[in-house]
Amino acid sequence: MKLYLYDHCPFCVRAEMVAHYKQVPVEQVYLLNDDEASCFALIGAKQVPILQFDDGRAMGESLDIARRLDELGDPARPIRPHGDYLPIQEHMNQVRLAIWCLLFPRDIALDLPEFATAAARDYFQAKKEQIIQRPFSQALAETAEHKAAVEAMLASLPPLPLPSAHGGTLGWDDVLLYPGLRNLSMVRDLAFPPAVRAYVDEVARLTETATYFERAI
Repeated sequence: MKLYLYDHCPFCVRAEMVAHYKQVPVEQVYLLNDDEASCFALIGAKQVPILQFDDGRAMGESLDIARRLDELGDPARPIRPHGDYLPIQEHMNQVRLAIWCLLFPRDIALDLPEFATAAARDYFQAKKEQIIQRPFSQALAETAEHKAAVEAMLASLPPLPLPSAHGGTLGWDDVLLYPGLRNLSMVRDLAFPPAVRAYVDEVARLTETATYFERAI
């Protein structure tokens, strides 16, 4: 099987988390961000992740893929059912624009495989600048302002479900919450409260997914 994805994409991280945790053998293929043709050929839409089976069939939608990987994976590694994750997600969503302003310009500056060409970077930048309603240069110049908003959010974040408090298992709440927190690790010197950093580190180890702390910008 092949899992088509982008390194920076939180939806892709959902699928990657489950594939690794459930020990499903998949080949991870990183598409260029402007490669619309491959996506349309596989599922008829420009979106990732995409899971392609050995017989050539393919499916999209991150949570559908995650559930399928869960079914295919090691039954001895169960995923805990959903808990009360909505208050945490809603709390994070309050500073969604600040998060986007911090992350979008950094996505194309981190030497990620989906941005290996100037055309891929330009494609992404044009789309995301429309979303945040400012050029990337302005968003970067506003880093201090956006960091302050995100740090205040993190400081008041409701308690996160540490895997170590649940028998070292992964939960479906983690599949939804971790990718967004993981991506914040690309912001240099962003203040993570100890409990939040512990959560990110634990889930990263459990799912064998990479963070950006060591290469933050």
